[in-house]
Amino acid sequence: MSDPRDPYDRSQEQPADDVYGQEPWMLDPYADPYADPYVGQTPGHVAPEYTPEQIYAQEPYVPGPETGQMLAQTGYSPDYQTGEFQAANQPDYEAWPTPDEMRGDEPQAESEPARGSRMAAAAAAAAAARPRLRSVRRQRGRRLDNTALVAFGLVAAMAVALLLNRPHQWEQPTLAADSSAPKAATVVCPGKPKAGADQIAVTNAASGSGEVALSGPGAGKGSQATVGSGKVTSVSAKPGSVVVRAGKEVAPGLVAGRSTIKPLAATGCLPPQAEAWFPGIGAGATHNSILELANPNSGAATVDISLYDEKGVVAVPEDLRGVAIPGNTTRTFDLLNVIPREGDLSLKTTVVRGQAGVMVRDREVALETQAASEDYFSGQSTPAETNLLVGYPNSSASRTLTVVNPGDAQVSAELRLLTPKNVLTPEGAPEISVPPNGQTQVDLTKLLGKDSAADAFGVEIVATGPVSTAMRSVDGGDVAITTATETLSEATAVVVPAGPAVGKKRVVISGPVAKTGSSGTVKVIPTNAKGKALKAKSVEVGPGVGAEIEVPADAALIQLVPEGVEVNAAVVMSGDGDAVVPFRPLRSEVRTAGVAPGLPLPLGP
Repeated sequence: MSDPRDPYDRSQEQPADDVYGQEPWMLDPYADPYADPYVGQTPGHVAPEYTPEQIYAQEPYVPGPETGQMLAQTGYSPDYQTGEFQAANQPDYEAWPTPDEMRGDEPQAESEPARGSRMAAAAAAAAAARPRLRSVRRQRGRRLDNTALVAFGLVAAMAVALLLNRPHQWEQPTLAADSSAPKAATVVCPGKPKAGADQIAVTNAASGSGEVALSGPGAGKGSQATVGSGKVTSVSAKPGSVVVRAGKEVAPGLVAGRSTIKPLAATGCLPPQAEAWFPGIGAGATHNSILELANPNSGAATVDISLYDEKGVVAVPEDLRGVAIPGNTTRTFDLLNVIPREGDLSLKTTVVRGQAGVMVRDREVALETQAASEDYFSGQSTPAETNLLVGYPNSSASRTLTVVNPGDAQVSAELRLLTPKNVLTPEGAPEISVPPNGQTQVDLTKLLGKDSAADAFGVEIVATGPVSTAMRSVDGGDVAITTATETLSEATAVVVPAGPAVGKKRVVISGPVAKTGSSGTVKVIPTNAKGKALKAKSVEVGPGVGAEIEVPADAALIQLVPEGVEVNAAVVMSGDGDAVVPFRPLRSEVRTAGVAPGLPLPLGP
């Protein structure tokens, strides 16, 4: 194994004790690492017998840092973080042959082999096969063994099986929504009209009683009021808006309203709305509107405002862009001063931060005398394809219907009349076409003044897309607004001004318009301010069938109880002018969605 010409040949030297305990063959780069050094040196010693598989299973010898001579010859440098030797230039090195390769080149055994013949033959075969070893590129990192590959394959197979499962094979837990009585309620009453003494009326239409708190510009430094079930409490207020807050005793069934007697104007106090639509407002000399944005909370609120006309979206002035409302304050905008123009507009408010109560006061101004008459304009929360405008004054000098289209495509709409017996399309009904992101106004004065429409109490607008609608009636300088009403299926109530100054009150009820709607009974229960029940009435309504019920003048609270039927309804009042107050759903419970752990949602089939 040694060569006399090799300058590093130390086979004739005695092993030194200062070579870190290494064997002599470990210091010889040409030594066979698998040859037994004691063969031929120790009498009676026989080399162990190794098979080619055992030789192949041994790790190849890699010179280490024991001697600088080995490093100089191999060019390997140690990696001091891992303890392994890495080649900077990634050299090629020879891999060990397979057992089959070793056996293929194994020389024939001699008749009388020397000591350790089988080991010597195997070593000779390995040495003979060394020049023909495969060239292998040294690779960084570890290879994944077969166990890891099998584990990854099983996980992937399970994932594919889950994804291919059909939805009907999943068993998702189903929990019914939980309902409970609200623990607090807040409603906002708008500021008073320009003329007339007004009052705020508060009651509980359920069975609760207790204290409510009044705050805001119209309440001064704030006040308290005692509210009883079915009893109407009247509170005087200043011209500004008023916020009414109720605790858990009064919150279920809280009802409030604001009204004046001379001239007659009335509205319900509404909770903060995320979105509200006001079709047909004005910003001119004879038709003007005042926008009120009230923040009932201590944190700031922000409201975005959009305007529309017959041509489309109107550029919003800087004062109406991203209106910021500090906590517990109200911002009022006179549109005649903010965006003066001829012709009517449609307005949309969107609360993007916090909460805000939104209300519009619509004003009619006489050019000769500059006398103004105001009434409240309650907004529509969401555009719809079918809008029911229930209740309007019996006689008016002018009636203007405004339809606004928030979509990007043109919308066509059909007008129908609501009567006690059916829903009909009147002769001469106008064709309504609304441009995208725009509005259309239709004069209904002649149509509703005909004898054929004498018993009509409402207007139905059926459009090819969601729209928002409102009708403005003007008579002798007095203005009244009829907005699209909400569908009611549970008991609700409104507070209205009472006394002899209010000449006539009638509850207008429209049954379900859809042919698939069911018929049922609606009960109207009026009570006076002290909670005494007046004469109650019940009527049958159904698809296309409505009713009108007159109530006494001293009725301060009107309760509406549908039984097995969905209706739309409003109260129409006459006196020193006209006013329309729609019924809205009563907030008597809070629903919470049921939540439970379950499997992820499956893919569609």
